[in-house]
Amino acid sequence: MESGIYVTSRDHLYTMDVRFTADPATTVAYAQLLAYVVIGVAAVVLLYYLAQYVTHVLADGAATDWWYLFVGVGAGVVYAVAGIGTLALEAPWLEPFVDGAILFFILFLALGIRAMYLTEPGGRRRSSRLPVWVDYAVIAAFVAAWWGTYLVDVAWTRPVVAVGWMLTSAWAIFYGVQAVRRHEGTTLSALTRHLLPTVIGVVLVVFADLLVGVTATSAAAAEAVWLVGTTLVGAFLFNTAVAIRQQGGELERMYDWTTWREQQFEGEREYDE
Repeated sequence: MESGIYVTSRDHLYTMDVRFTADPATTVAYAQLLAYVVIGVAAVVLLYYLAQYVTHVLADGAATDWWYLFVGVGAGVVYAVAGIGTLALEAPWLEPFVDGAILFFILFLALGIRAMYLTEPGGRRRSSRLPVWVDYAVIAAFVAAWWGTYLVDVAWTRPVVAVGWMLTSAWAIFYGVQAVRRHEGTTLSALTRHLLPTVIGVVLVVFADLLVGVTATSAAAAEAVWLVGTTLVGAFLFNTAVAIRQQGGELERMYDWTTWREQQFEGEREYDE
């Protein structure tokens, strides 16, 4: 794209012609790289605050299968690293790992939200229609399907991942709504409220990507949706980390003497007398 810049002054009129060439592919690549970096940094920050949340905020009686959420957010880190590697190293063989990371990101977030929904006071697990071993069977099936298609024929990896995206997305959204209703007013509800937009953002990006493959949708439009959606997912991950930090801050303020009113220590009472 060529451009001319015309500059005027009070005494003279002259033209400065600046010609430059803009490469749209390079611009998109840098935007994608930035989006991957945002996701990676946000996922690392959220992993740290999740550890703080489980260790210092939650009571012993609120124990649940938190490792699901740790694995899910860790998949977000893998997604970012694989995406950055695909762009920086120009390694197309990493692209299936980007798709697989999204799949396991949604899958384990869905399992983590479901675990929070099933948690009851006292650390008990609410009875479910499905036994616990079904969760592990689902994970094993997804791992076997992804690696099986990847090792046998990479071309089949995308359709298998697409089916997994759709199933786990619906599962995550369903249990997210149920968990918020069941634990309204608790930290579990607050955490779910912030994680749910993350799942929805990933779902929108995924379905925009799938529409390009099955319809005549413009690739540029899909790329724009991907960039905006991915950046929003990173923002929601940061938002979840901030919400966790606020939960800890509220507990700290409960024991902060500078926030107490109409309270006196024993020494102050003796001095007043």
